[in-house]
Amino acid sequence: MQMRTRTLSVLLSVLFFMPSLAQTNTDSIKAMMDKIEITNPGMKQVIENYKKGVIKGELDAKTSLGLECISGKYVKPDITMGLILLEDAANQNHVDAQYNLGNLYYGLWAKNPNNNTYFSQGVKWLRKAVRAADNRSVLLLSRYYYDYGIYKKETSYIDGSIKMLETYPEVTEVSAKDDQVLNAQALLGTANLSKWRLENDTTALLNAKKWYRILLKSNLYFPNYTPYIDSLKAVLSMGVPVRIDPQPTPEEIEQSQNSGGMGGFGGMPMGGRPGGRGGQPAQPQGPQRPQARFVGGSQAMQQFIRSNTLYPENLKSQKLNGRVMVNFTIDTDGAVINPQIAQEAEVFFMNQDAMRVVMIMPDWIPAETEDGKVVQANSSATVTYGSGGGMGGFGFGF
Repeated sequence: MQMRTRTLSVLLSVLFFMPSLAQTNTDSIKAMMDKIEITNPGMKQVIENYKKGVIKGELDAKTSLGLECISGKYVKPDITMGLILLEDAANQNHVDAQYNLGNLYYGLWAKNPNNNTYFSQGVKWLRKAVRAADNRSVLLLSRYYYDYGIYKKETSYIDGSIKMLETYPEVTEVSAKDDQVLNAQALLGTANLSKWRLENDTTALLNAKKWYRILLKSNLYFPNYTPYIDSLKAVLSMGVPVRIDPQPTPEEIEQSQNSGGMGGFGGMPMGGRPGGRGGQPAQPQGPQRPQARFVGGSQAMQQFIRSNTLYPENLKSQKLNGRVMVNFTIDTDGAVINPQIAQEAEVFFMNQDAMRVVMIMPDWIPAETEDGKVVQANSSATVTYGSGGGMGGFGFGF
């Protein structure tokens, strides 16, 4: 692999001096195709069809055969030929070729970040594909800009990445079922968090929370959830006000009070498998402390948890049970901050999911003392998975 990368780097440096297929006659193109050696007999017909397509000038064939020559999966590797084919198709506005060239240059630049030629060439092809509304290229170019901004510590490139991603289709949707959309949301969270770290921009920190929360609400088992759960945990541990929801209306506050407020409700089969006893209601110790309240009260809390708890089928089929307790604080602005797992389950996913559910909760109604002073309030959540019941109750301050 190292040898191939070095060879590719050398070839790319002289590629610009090579003639394109558009400047080559048909006989010469046929001769070029004859030199491509097929190494997988089972793919012979497919490769031969690509060759015929190239001779006819078909852009799909040029792109497919170019990628085969570079990968060396079914033909003998010929990186020079592969790049000629891809560049020729890309110059004729073939979006797939443009994206793959951008991806190729991105990989080279990631290994050689001081090489501005790799960066500029990758950006050039991806921008062409973006103009053709290719969503893959929007995501990759945004990643390109973000990585470059981090490497150079230039937030203008990070801003460019953010602005581009904010136009990505369905990026604001919670119920998206597309990994590309989830990747866009994840990168938006990460880019904003990085901007905050570089510039101490509170707005960027709020945006990081917003995008991570949208991502983690998707109710999909996203393969890369773990780093984003950890990132959102970092956001909520910064000690900076992070409320992003509108302030509750007087009607919502009254409804929350009339429904029993936050309290410690137990025994509700809210998610996971039904029929369990849920969490135990918390027992207040000593004088009653001011309590924060979930907007809408306990029933709204139950519905939120029921709608957001994940219990994958593979865990159900193995009859894996677990209980997780998460401690957290409701800040004076109503935001959940400083979440910590106080009691773990043996299954790592359950610990992560319980943390995720707590962190994506909407902002609360903050606690007030009898004289009307807004204060922080501690609380906890017990999450039970499996035959023991669903989500346990949220308790009083701890």
